[in-house]
Amino acid sequence: MTNNGWIKRFLRSPVAARFLRYAVGSATASVVSFIVLAAVTWRHTVHPAVGSVIAFIAGALVNFAVYRFWAWRGSVNHEARALGRYFGKYAVIAIATFFGAVGATTLAGRYATHAGLGPLARTLLLEGSYFFAFAVMFVAKFLILDRFVFVPRQRAEVSRDQVETTTPA
Repeated sequence: MTNNGWIKRFLRSPVAARFLRYAVGSATASVVSFIVLAAVTWRHTVHPAVGSVIAFIAGALVNFAVYRFWAWRGSVNHEARALGRYFGKYAVIAIATFFGAVGATTLAGRYATHAGLGPLARTLLLEGSYFFAFAVMFVAKFLILDRFVFVPRQRAEVSRDQVETTTPA
């Protein structure tokens, strides 16, 4: 018989709830990116690379808003000054994710060309490398955002309060 107590505690924890909201935000941003990419490239209005950048930016803006104000329960009223700082940190992570995906698909494309893969195999390899890069970054991004970017103010305040009470007058 296994002990499922820790699983139940984890599922009720704030981290699990945050991760679920993060996952929903990521899915929402993916849908937005998909729709924007289709809209801007449907009639060859823009080059696919430009369309990818536009779709990425649209998804990143949705991601930031959902992450900051829903997943991590931030508020505009209390953190207006910090919003730029949060966005700057988030942008670095988003751009790193973008370049990671571009790098993975570029390497996969070079391999596909060198190996002489047919269109179906090449497409599957490129799609697989693209989504694998995002899957790896999905978990890494959550950990970075949760531990370093969207750190709740309470943690910082508790830390400062502890220093003040232990420092002699």
